This record gives sequence, C-alpha cells and structure tokens, in this order.
Amino acid sequence: MPGPFVKENKKMLAMTALLKTNEGMLWEVKIARETSDYFICKGDWPRFVVHHMLVLGDMLIFYLVDKSTFHVVPYSKKPCTNIRHLEDLSSSEEEEKNTEFGTSRGCKKVKTEPKALSDTNFSKELHQSRIDRMSKAIKEIAFKKQQIQKPFEKGDEVEVASQEDGLIGSYYTATIISPIGSYLYRVKYKTLFSDDESVPLEDVVTASKVRPVPPDQRKILSENNFRLYDVVDVFANDGWWFGFINGIVGEELYVYFPTTADNIAYPPDVLRLHQEWSNGKWIFPPEQGIFN
Repeated sequence: MPGPFVKENKKMLAMTALLKTNEGMLWEVKIARETSDYFICKGDWPRFVVHHMLVLGDMLIFYLVDKSTFHVVPYSKKPCTNIRHLEDLSSSEEEEKNTEFGTSRGCKKVKTEPKALSDTNFSKELHQSRIDRMSKAIKEIAFKKQQIQKPFEKGDEVEVASQEDGLIGSYYTATIISPIGSYLYRVKYKTLFSDDESVPLEDVVTASKVRPVPPDQRKILSENNFRLYDVVDVFANDGWWFGFINGIVGEELYVYFPTTADNIAYPPDVLRLHQEWSNGKWIFPPEQGIFN
C-alpha cells in the first residue's frame, strides 16, 4: 500500500484488516511494514490468492469502506466500470453534506454493501478458467515423482502414491517392512488387502512413490472451514485422493479430481488440506507457489 495512503488513513487502519468480495466472503489478513512500504500479507492472504486463482500481473482494486475493512474487486479494463463501482461505494450528495466524523473513524460514512456488477464479479467463465488451471497444476503434481531426501527405516509409517491408470493422484497408508537396496522398499498397506482379503497387501515399491505421513490437521480444520477452490485430499476407496473443492452446497463439498475427471460430493470430515513434501518439510500448495 502506498505510504501516503497509509498516512492519510492511519486512523482507519490496523495491523489486522478484513477483505470483502462480491461473493460475500470475509478474509482476515495482516498489514506488515518494511521500511517505508506497507504490504497486505499473511493471515488468510495465501488462501485468498489461491481461492481467486490470482497470478503475477493480476490487478485488484481495494476500496477502504470501513475501519480496516477493504472491499476488493478485480480491476476491469473498462474505465467506466471502475468509476461506476466507486460511485456505488461512495456516499450520496446528501450524505456528504451531513458527513459525521467520529473519534474512532475519522472519515465520512460510506456504504459497506456495494452493488454487485456482473462484469466485475467473478463470473462463470472465470470459475471455469480457474478449474482448468488448477486441474493442469494438480495433474503435474500427481504425475511427478516424490521428492524424498531421507531414507525410511523398518516400521516407519508412510504414504505410497499410485501410478497405475485410474489410480493416479491417490495415496495409501503403509508401513515399511524393510528397505531393499537404495531405491526400493517392501511395504505393508493398512487399507489394501490381498485378493481374498484375508491379510494386508504387501508390495515392493520404488522410493519415488513413498513419502512420510502428513501431520494431523484436526487443529487447523477446527479453526478454519473448507473454502471454494481449496486443494484437498479426500479419503475414499481405501486411500487419499487429490483434488480441489469446486462447489459447496449446504454442508456438502463438491470435489473435482483432475486425474479421473470425477466430481463428487463429500462431507467435510473425510477431507484434509493437501500438502506436498518438499525440502524436508510439509508445505501447503499456496506457500509453495504451485498455482502462481
């Protein structure tokens, strides 16, 4: 944010800010300062970026509509559209004549519920564009080899990625029985069984298919609900399947799986946020820049 803007509106800004969109969603972000520059970052900002599929070069307009609250809309190439939206957010002439300056606000009152504009709203076309871009990114992740930088030992709990047709993008929990040389492991699956289902299935897999078990997310998910476009894993058919939320109806989350082209509704309790193992730690896709 420009320094002069912050200086002029310092009574209206705090270290924590809310971002509102035409979807009616709220995102809590942090305002950080580096020397004389100010940035909106941290908090829900990474999720905001992923949710709206923002990429380098995208432009947004931030309207300061209330104390530390911004209404955010995508920039339109049509100047009249941006002007019309600004007029919707501004007070009427009568309101300007009766402007009240409160000790905590320090500025005139404005409308906090702007009129939704079809050409600035996140349209069906943009929704489909996001789905296409996310699908491509997820396929690239699902088909790549795991980046494991540490050897596993007997008894380690792991997840094994499947590279079989129809199963790509799925992960199955297993236990290391023993290493075989430097590039193979014998594993015993926890949810897959032999043909007669009498004993857990054992198999020899390459090291590139094996990764640690992601950390428990119950605390994360108890504080944050799933949102549209979240990249997730769904536990179904004995494994975790990699996809993203492309629709929410009531309490059902519709998850699209790019590797199988399935779109299925699930309750939230069978979902987890997808994480990638990189450089010895677990990273959520937004932090890793997968969709930049």
